[in-house]
Amino acid sequence: MRYMTSHYDEDDLCNIKGDWVRSWVVEMMKQGKAPRTIHRKVSAYRTFSKYARRKGIMDSNPVESVILPKLQTRLPEVVTEYAMRDLFNEDLFADDWKGRRDRSMMALLYETGIRLSELIGLRVSDVDGSRKTLKVIGKGSKERLLPLMPHTLESIMMHVMDRPVGGEELFVTDAGKSLYPSFVYRRVNYYLGEVSTLQKCSPHVLRHTFATHLLNRGAELAAVKELLGHASLASTQIYTHHTTAKLKEFHRASPLDKRPK
Repeated sequence: MRYMTSHYDEDDLCNIKGDWVRSWVVEMMKQGKAPRTIHRKVSAYRTFSKYARRKGIMDSNPVESVILPKLQTRLPEVVTEYAMRDLFNEDLFADDWKGRRDRSMMALLYETGIRLSELIGLRVSDVDGSRKTLKVIGKGSKERLLPLMPHTLESIMMHVMDRPVGGEELFVTDAGKSLYPSFVYRRVNYYLGEVSTLQKCSPHVLRHTFATHLLNRGAELAAVKELLGHASLASTQIYTHHTTAKLKEFHRASPLDKRPK
């Protein structure tokens, strides 16, 4: 609004013209504003104009013909493979039911790529020890079966047998209550902080890490989609950017690369 007032002597949002919005965008770009900042500011006015048109106050959308700067795709943060090996190889988990619970939760998040909400919703009956599978209820109540690593299955079974409380829930808090998001987040943040320098150490980072490590090791994109429970392949394709970056890294390290340094 300050820009429109100072440049066009207009303080009524309903009278703004498309050319004025374009000049505003150009001015923000000259000031070095980040593309996401520009998009956010213009989006705020776009929302207002939609509201004004519904109310019959405005006839057109001044933002409709405005071209905004291209947004750079943000790659998901991923923990390195050696950091994940350190997590499970070093003595970071206590030798009691709480430590086995934490180890099992971390292993499931990393080895199956399940969502935080899916982890919280797990029941003891969802674990099939004979088939070494885990039943997960995902978005839209869609069910999928995920394979379990033998050591993860063993850790889960020991945790269930040793914990001082019963019940159907697979994991509970230290006080024996139902899991909740911030509890899991704190546990994940603590353990990843021990082996990684990532600023964001959340359960979803482990989901990103699961998908990226699978693709780096040659897994089919369609198979990763099914494991993640994505509705479309487009949601899974973001992880191929990490794989492409790794391939470029390998290529630069190749003895066939004779480019001058």
